Amino acid sequence: MLNKTHKFVVPFIVMLLILGLTLPACTCQKPTETEKTPIPSTQQAGGALSFEADEYVNTDYGFSVKYPKEWVQQSSEESTILFLAAAAKRAPALSISVQDSATFAEALTATLALAGSDIKIVTERPTTLADGTPASEAIVNWKTQNLGANTFALGMQKDGKWIVVAVTTVSLLAKYDEVLFSEIAHTLQFK
Repeated sequence: MLNKTHKFVVPFIVMLLILGLTLPACTCQKPTETEKTPIPSTQQAGGALSFEADEYVNTDYGFSVKYPKEWVQQSSEESTILFLAAAAKRAPALSISVQDSATFAEALTATLALAGSDIKIVTERPTTLADGTPASEAIVNWKTQNLGANTFALGMQKDGKWIVVAVTTVSLLAKYDEVLFSEIAHTLQFK
């Protein structure tokens, strides 16, 4: 009797172990090239943001970006980083950089390489700013200080340079919120 039970229990336990290891991996699907990141309708219509905002204005390049008011401005010693702000836990964080690169992918990679490695652009596609100006956006998986990071980035070329707005989180510190990160990046406005 014990032998018959053993024949059924062992395969059942093995099956549970396999399912337990593979199901969590299956639920973490990466966005595909054809998926379109939604720009919140309030931003498209020029309406209110979903967060109380502070604003960074750059008069040299003639643009502004809004970000959550509770995020604190950080300092950077990198000459290509124009602005940094982060939540209290240091994630998520907003970085705005200027890069002299041929493509958005090159500019984005150069920006993220300042703080990390293993940069993989998951999606890159055309988009528009709230005023209809053409731009590019991307979702990136990478590592910073050996921790997994996810970034939503928006870029626009002006006077031969890329302005890159990147909102990044480290998985262990704060979850990736694509809708919020897209909303922040899409506040980029040229004046």
